Amino acid sequence: MGLFEIELSRDLFISLGAPGLFFVAFLEFFLLPIPPDLVLIPLALATPELAFMYAAIATAGSVTAGLIGYYIGQKGGRPVLESRFTADRIDRAEAYFDKHGLVTLAVGAFAPIPEGYELLSVASGVLGLSPRSYLLASLLGRGGKYALEAVLVLALGEAIQSLGEIELYAITGAITILTAVAYLFRRRWIPLTK
Repeated sequence: MGLFEIELSRDLFISLGAPGLFFVAFLEFFLLPIPPDLVLIPLALATPELAFMYAAIATAGSVTAGLIGYYIGQKGGRPVLESRFTADRIDRAEAYFDKHGLVTLAVGAFAPIPEGYELLSVASGVLGLSPRSYLLASLLGRGGKYALEAVLVLALGEAIQSLGEIELYAITGAITILTAVAYLFRRRWIPLTK
């Protein structure tokens, strides 16, 4: 899909309002190269009082698609992962799950890498993560990401439109890294009590 087609599609989803945002968030998981962020931000700018509602709608669309990926992984097992992702990426995802558990999914859902959330969702089903745990981590990660964008819209107003997709992803990525570092060093900062 070329740049013109992406712009045209984005404008179509914006014109559909909240349902368009839900659909773009849902379809991004499977095939659509249009990030929901590019629909959420203009909608939130148009009606700032609905910014958090739009964040919730984007979360609902993305997590609903993620649940389908989870169940595909649960039913199809490892062959489903192997048909879509490289062995190296699968091994890394499993290692992260083994070492950090649900935090892997929550941080991956927050990160601005749609294919990462897809991999982790399917892997969650393959690895037998409980549906409740999957849903909680996905809601925290995806909801946190879209809520952050709503906050940025409210804080920056029209200035957020001057941010390109790369700058927006850089902000989200930096917060993801800070969250991951805080998690990894939590024991140094918060002493464990016996």
